[in-house]
Amino acid sequence: AVVSTQSTGIVVRLDFSIAVDEDSEARQRVSYLVEELYNLVNKIKNTVSDEYVELLKGARSSKDLKAFKSSKKELEVLYKQLLDECSSVSKKIVAFAPTLTDRVAELTRREGERKSIISSVSALADKVQADKISRSAYESQEGPLLSKLYAAQSNIEDALAVL
Repeated sequence: AVVSTQSTGIVVRLDFSIAVDEDSEARQRVSYLVEELYNLVNKIKNTVSDEYVELLKGARSSKDLKAFKSSKKELEVLYKQLLDECSSVSKKIVAFAPTLTDRVAELTRREGERKSIISSVSALADKVQADKISRSAYESQEGPLLSKLYAAQSNIEDALAVL
């Protein structure tokens, strides 16, 4: 573009072009996807994990089998949906940043550990609800199981921090 004013005799020439910085765009996409993954993992922690703990505690105090099964089913569906979303986002991260493959795999492994522990919490809640376990056996299993769950969640947060 050329700007010219005839009265002052000043001529200004502006030459510029807009270039796409593909590396910067890829970093931004990865950053966005990592944030999305972080939000999904926190949602799992704050809804699914915490609700399973509440379900376990509720199974001990309430014997409403229908409400228990309904709550458990809702949690299972939500957990599966969130895990599927995490998997999808993880695949996108690896596609945009192959250097993060090992870190994403570590996060996935740790999420698998949490899933296994949540399955154990669910099984213990089933036993409590059906009166298939004594109170002392329940109490001896509850503490270590919840400690494992909280440790797994901490490990997941650590894995997210290095992404």
